[in-house]
Parts: sequence; structure tokens; C-alpha cells
Amino acid sequence: MANIVIYNDIAEKIQSGARLIRVADIVDEDQVANISEGAIVQIRDQQNMFVAKAIVVKQNKGFAWVFTLETFEYFDEAFIQNVIEVAIQKRMELFEDEETNSFRLFNGEGDGIGGLTIDWYNGFIQINWYSFALFNERDTIVETLKKVIPQLAGIYETKRYQVPEDDWKIKHTEGAAAPQPLVIKENNVYYAVYLGEDWMTGIFLDQRHVREFIKTQAADLSVLNLFSYTGAFSVAAAVGGAAKTVSVDVANRSLDWTKENFELNNISTDPEDHEIRVMDVFDYVAYAKRHELQFDMLVCDPPSFARTKKYQFSAEKNYKDLAVDLFDITAPGGMTILSTNHSGYDLNDFRDDMISASKEISDEIYLIQQFELPSEDFKTTIDTESNYLKVLVFYRG
Repeated sequence: MANIVIYNDIAEKIQSGARLIRVADIVDEDQVANISEGAIVQIRDQQNMFVAKAIVVKQNKGFAWVFTLETFEYFDEAFIQNVIEVAIQKRMELFEDEETNSFRLFNGEGDGIGGLTIDWYNGFIQINWYSFALFNERDTIVETLKKVIPQLAGIYETKRYQVPEDDWKIKHTEGAAAPQPLVIKENNVYYAVYLGEDWMTGIFLDQRHVREFIKTQAADLSVLNLFSYTGAFSVAAAVGGAAKTVSVDVANRSLDWTKENFELNNISTDPEDHEIRVMDVFDYVAYAKRHELQFDMLVCDPPSFARTKKYQFSAEKNYKDLAVDLFDITAPGGMTILSTNHSGYDLNDFRDDMISASKEISDEIYLIQQFELPSEDFKTTIDTESNYLKVLVFYRG
């Protein structure tokens, strides 16, 4: 087992709860060049004192994930079974929730194994593998899931690491096939998901609390949902009694999928009440400003990076400028909900940028609420990459 020496300040962070090790954290970076994916390494500080054990998972987030601070613990079958079972036990209240039947079952480093996530969709699971080293432990993980979840109907898997051209990336692998669509329920709102077709299933489970907030606040409001994807925020608003919603996304499939989600909740998609526009968000924002449109509630959840025929967007570089326009088309007395899942966009920087943007509008605009990942199922560490979701709610006076 190789010994990796890290800087003392990184060792202190690991003792405090950090779990990600980057190449830059290692004193002799050349030392790691020949260490293979999946290797177990001992982490030591600059005084050569034992700090932790980690599994080498080379991905965009770093070099390795710590899995234990104990010398006697090993990344073996017993360890894997235990962390899976503990994670599922922590979700028992969600399993018993009659209003919600879909959530994150295992959240990587927050539950003890960085680079592995598992989502529960109304009886079916999707396993997301971020490293072939973890995929090598597939049989142990799958058999444990089957043993401790008797109601498990079927399993889907996605390989989110680079695979050979002749290898599969997304596949139904065990048990029954899910209906297409599979109808899930979240806080008594219904959504259509499609398993086995794409990495994105149709809903971002990490936004559960934000959708519930929108549902409780949207009565009689006009709501604009930008980068709307499958319209989940719009549907939550409509179920909550919104007077009108407008959903805008450049993807063609967003139209039919958004309609489907409205119809699952017995809500008409008459454009007078619930308008769905397939167009570039930036063009729509310009259109709204030109026509002096304003909305009582505005929700914006852009990708970290996006490129269309006319525009290129980076959350860190361009969100502030976009936010100025969004505050402008939020009606006085209305709310602007700004979200980013870009792990590299620090929460403090994001908050400062959005507050700075709000000051360019003549009215007083106040930050009134903040959301992060749902703590019940999206377990996190103190690593910034772990607690990636940042959602700010502003009120325009």
C-alpha cells in the first residue's frame, strides 16, 4: 500500500471532515503518477503521521477520496456493505413518506464512498458510477441493495467515466424494466421520469425543497421559469395555484415533457395559463425587457456552462450580468429565485455577485432565504465540491 504525503493544512481539513484529495494537496506530485485507479493508499502528513486511507478515483474533482480515518479499516466487502446499509437506514423516513417516493439513496463521499451515487425512483434505482474502480465493486453493492431493499423492482446503471466505444454507458441491468415514463411523486406533485435513456432522468432530485417552497408561495402569482428543462418548477407553482406560468428552454424535448408533467397533475397546458416556449433564454429575457413584462416570481437554474448559436454562458463569469436583467423583470413585491449547481462557484462569491447585481436596480431588493442540498438524503462533507447546490431567494420591495 503506497504512502502519500499531503500538506499539513490539508491533513487538518481531513481531520475536520474533508474527504477529497487533489493532486495539488500532495507534497510530491510526481509520487502519484504511477498509482493506478482503484488503488488504496495511506495518507500521511508532513511529519509522516497517519491521517487516513483513501481510494484512488481520478476524476475531474481530484485524485482520491478518503474512506476512513482508522488504520484498521479496509475498503473491502464488509466495509462496502456496511456503508450502503447505514445510508439506507438513514433514509427510512423518506421510504415511509406517503407524499414523496423518489430521492437520493446514496450520496457519494457524504455517505462514505466518493464517486458513487444511487437514486431511488418509486421502486427503481439508478446507480451512477464515476470511476471504473468503483464499478469493480459492483457485485457487492448491487447484492447489498437487493438484500436490504426488499421492495426494489429494478436497477439501472450509468457509467459517468470514460469507457471504450464498444462498452455500454446507460443500461437496465437487473429486475423489471421501469414503465416509460415512470411516474414519481414528490410532495404530492407528480413528475414523469425516463430511466435508461440519458444521464438526466427528467428531474433534479436535489431541488426538492426549492420546488416545495415554490409550491407554497406561488398562489395567484405569475411565474417565469428559465432553463426550465422539463418544467418541474412550473408544475410545482401551478399545483400551488399560480395564476400563470411561462417555461423557457432551448431544448426541443422540453415542450412535450413539460406538457406531460402538467397533464400528470390534471393541469391544462392552455398557453393563456401555462405557456411553454422553446427558445433561447437570453432571447426571451431580452423580449421580456423590450415589452416591459414583469413576473411575480422568477426562477432561474442555468447549467454551469452553456452554449447556443448566439450565446455562451459561464455561471462564474456571466450570471451576475444575467441577474441584473432578471431583477429588472421581477415585479415589485415579487421574488427572484437564483440557483446554481456549479461546485466551483463558491457560495460566498455567488451570494456577493447576486447582491451586487440587485443593487443595480432602483428598488430595494433583499435576500430573504437560502437553500442548499436537502440534508435528509444529500449527505455532504465540508468539501466545497460536495455541497454544490446554492439557491438564493430575493424579494423586490
